[in-house]
Amino acid sequence: MKKEIELIMFDLDGTLADTGRDLASAVNYVRGHLDLTPLDDRLVYSHVGRGVEHLLRSSLPERLGKRFNEIMDLFLERYEKHLLDATVLYPHVTETLDYFRDKRKAVVSNKLHHLTVSILRGLGIEGCFDAILGGDSVSQKKPNPEPLREMLNSFGIQPAKAVIVGDGDADIEAGKRAGVCTCGVTYGLGSKEELIEANPDLLLDDLYQLTRYFR
Repeated sequence: MKKEIELIMFDLDGTLADTGRDLASAVNYVRGHLDLTPLDDRLVYSHVGRGVEHLLRSSLPERLGKRFNEIMDLFLERYEKHLLDATVLYPHVTETLDYFRDKRKAVVSNKLHHLTVSILRGLGIEGCFDAILGGDSVSQKKPNPEPLREMLNSFGIQPAKAVIVGDGDADIEAGKRAGVCTCGVTYGLGSKEELIEANPDLLLDDLYQLTRYFR
């Protein structure tokens, strides 16, 4: 029997859109500027999901910490110009959003808000969402539950009537702490092993499988 819900919150990177290649390109552009050898794309992907600061600090030597603001500016300048070079929607995203067209839908990402909006707009799905929250929209990022609670409060929806969908353990932890149903997708950028270990309520191999469980 399908569960009745009122709000679906989606992660962006690795859930709605495959942003990995463009993120890795920007990281390796910065590394090249600093005379560092490039990282394997999959290694960069493993650092995606907890915000740009985490991504950069995890992808660069600790000794460069004193230059972090400069490095951040360099990364953002590059990434903003190449947000959609290789970024695409995952299969069945548009069909899933259309199926739930009568439900409240939000994007809750740890990516900076203006970058999140630019990607959703560029991929033609910005208008599918009632709200878009970025990593700088509230004081805390996932896995802190604050972004999810902000969405619940803004729509006046009880946690039991909401679900978070994401590819990383940070999404699942945030959802559990906020008291909402948690749904992990296995096709994304995050570690499948860490996702399984986070013990989501549901584990999907395709986003459209959401339609089997919710109405």
